Amino acid sequence: MAVKLLMPKLGLNMVEGQVTEWIKKEGDTVKKGEVIYIVETDKVTNEVEAPESGKLVKILVKDGEVVPVRQVVGIMAGEGEQVDINALMAETVPGAEVIQPQSRPATAGNAPITMVAASMTGQVLASPLAKRLAAEHGINLTSVKGSGPGGRINTEDVEKAIAEKGAGIPAGELPGRLVPLMGVRKVVAERMALSASTIPMVTLNSEIDVTSLVKFREGLKQADKDKSEIPGYNALICFLVAKALKEFPYLNASFTENGIRLLDMVNIGVAVDTPEGLLVVVARDADKKGHGEINSELNSLAERALSHKSAPQDLGDSTFTITNLGMVGVDSFNPIINPPEAGILGIGRFVEKEIFKEEKVLRGFFATFSLTFDHRVIDGAPAARFLQRLSESISEFK
Repeated sequence: MAVKLLMPKLGLNMVEGQVTEWIKKEGDTVKKGEVIYIVETDKVTNEVEAPESGKLVKILVKDGEVVPVRQVVGIMAGEGEQVDINALMAETVPGAEVIQPQSRPATAGNAPITMVAASMTGQVLASPLAKRLAAEHGINLTSVKGSGPGGRINTEDVEKAIAEKGAGIPAGELPGRLVPLMGVRKVVAERMALSASTIPMVTLNSEIDVTSLVKFREGLKQADKDKSEIPGYNALICFLVAKALKEFPYLNASFTENGIRLLDMVNIGVAVDTPEGLLVVVARDADKKGHGEINSELNSLAERALSHKSAPQDLGDSTFTITNLGMVGVDSFNPIINPPEAGILGIGRFVEKEIFKEEKVLRGFFATFSLTFDHRVIDGAPAARFLQRLSESISEFK
């Protein structure tokens, strides 16, 4: 029996997704549970598995195209089964964007599926991203020839139309290639713009002695500990930040119209640099875990993020964020709050230098920690005391 492959709904707020890659090709035999295609949303990348064994007889959405949830993206059928694809597509999928096919039938393997790009009412068949891009540049989609399945208009078609009509270079801009804002980059842009425009942010910078952290890790290395048992600096700092947040609850909070919400859980978000953009993975209940457990959790979260396999629960519900640019040579920076959180901690690179302490010249490692906080939620003095408390716990760590 033929099966429609739908754009899955991977989260409550998901309205569309991008088919980033078809693992299986038209005509391929597929076993139940095998990955057929990969979907990317605003937050996660998900592998979609075959619901049944059979053959992939038709791909309706090509790589890179964005479509609404529950829209049909492909069709599977049993081995040797003849499928009337147009008739199958005429069946409405609840919640899906309906694509009306032409009346002439087609069978898998010997005839192409043909669909109209515009209905009798004048509605144009185009991906959501293509529609937005056309609207931004004043392109009439009825004049655009679609290259997608059934004449569907995609972003490449709109970009071509923009270039042909000279609308691709707004007044005052230099020529160049337009990269559509989508996926992780789109989310980062929207959230950072929201943060900068709505939150009165203040950043405090403090140089902290991190020699104890360096010595702790070096001691584990010299003890021939397994590499997986040696916590990274992010894990150690995450562990100490979680403890400090219990003492300073207004930094583990969020601002609402009804008041300041002091949060019960301490979920530390840690920024991970991926090729697609910045993702914040979340170590949940970090205040109840040791640094070894946090390290193991962060390693697993980062690995999934870098391999495009993050689950929704990997990335949501953080209450405070840590972002470390020290590994790329940055000394200090002003991090931007990840709303609806009230604070974010930036970590600069560890620098070895001499200090004068107790009438002696000593060598140690130091790093600049930058705390950005929401001034609606907490004032400068208690925020400074948080940094002071964190400095003490880091310098005294054993």
